[in-house]
Amino acid sequence: MTASGCATYVDSLDKATRATSAGNYEEALVTMNGALDVPSADELPNQWKGDRPLIALERGSLQQSLGRYRGAARDLSAAEGNLELLDLSTDPVGTLGSYIFSDSLKTYRTPPTERLSVNAINMLNYLAVGDLDGAAVEARRFQVMRDYLAAQNIQADRPAALGTYLAGFTFEHRGEGDRALRYYEEALGGGRLESLDGAVSRLARANPYRGPRLSQVLSRNGKQGGPTVERELLVVLALGRVPHREPKRIPVGLAVGMAGTYVSHDINFLKYGASKVVVYPELVSTPSTLGEPAVQVDGEAVQVEELADLGSAIRQEYEEMKPKIIAAALTRMASRAAIAEGIRAGGRQQSDLLGDILSILFESALVAFDRPDTRSWTLLPSRILVARVVLKPGAHDVTVGFGGRSNRTVTVDAANSDFATVVVTEPR
Repeated sequence: MTASGCATYVDSLDKATRATSAGNYEEALVTMNGALDVPSADELPNQWKGDRPLIALERGSLQQSLGRYRGAARDLSAAEGNLELLDLSTDPVGTLGSYIFSDSLKTYRTPPTERLSVNAINMLNYLAVGDLDGAAVEARRFQVMRDYLAAQNIQADRPAALGTYLAGFTFEHRGEGDRALRYYEEALGGGRLESLDGAVSRLARANPYRGPRLSQVLSRNGKQGGPTVERELLVVLALGRVPHREPKRIPVGLAVGMAGTYVSHDINFLKYGASKVVVYPELVSTPSTLGEPAVQVDGEAVQVEELADLGSAIRQEYEEMKPKIIAAALTRMASRAAIAEGIRAGGRQQSDLLGDILSILFESALVAFDRPDTRSWTLLPSRILVARVVLKPGAHDVTVGFGGRSNRTVTVDAANSDFATVVVTEPR
């Protein structure tokens, strides 16, 4: 059930969301421009107030889906400089209570998975235009944020797999083989990636670094080395959208059970509450209209494999925070009920009925306008898939389809480079 009251973030983006679901990315982009108060996607806002950093992330996703990689890179980089990280290391219930319920007009604070994904997704933009220097800068920014999260004992394994894989590819083609192997070692932390077998074997021939996962790859392949590759194609599919947040109401009793030991404040005043419901931001799955993806190069099917399930990462992260979110909602409700009881006591100095009426009106009004923060990077891809193919000299047609619908064909020619990258982003 959706709570009543003022429009939430998901409400304000409803037009853009519906256009995106229908595959009308241009229409959605125009809506995002309006939300940023700029006339075109070529411009950035003069002030980064309120939700604008988050909306710039959303617009960056749309620009990437339209193949406007330079514009997408600019949007993500500009947004990154104006984002804050949601820090739950101290007073997590109080922090969430203040941020998720009271301060929705403040600068958006990204949870760890979203924050680490910014640089990883931006690496795709630079790789798509063949800019290894730009991709390397994003790789280093990714590593800085990853090190910071690790220092806070925060794990974000799925976006880390995406970032380390792309960083490895970047440094491999910059000629920094040892660094590439170190990143590939980390990328393999989530399990086997067959698309790395050839790269690891080739790099191991000329670079000394070995980690336990790389050693397994080399042992499985039976030898170190392999044919020299003059040109290589990387295909990355960024598909669907991660779950998003919507306001939801639940009974107080259920909320207390869900919050568990995180309810550390006095909530006795809740027994006086007229509403007996708690409003909080619930995570909701975002359906996709895409069929099963398939990639062909010059008419021949190539294998694709899943690199990162960001949708699952977002859900896991939310489920870990959910008891604290509910506790914060209860604390907020208890404060509201305490104020209502004060009004009740004041009104009863004139009559019991007046005190009850004033208290009910006050609390009901606050419940109606209680607006939990539903902001999130709604256009962050849910699944990332990859394929790597050795190319012969000349032009090649890369076709990406989704169950026979909405095929995309891109012609690549790596004649002047040892690699080419095709990025297909479909947030439908």
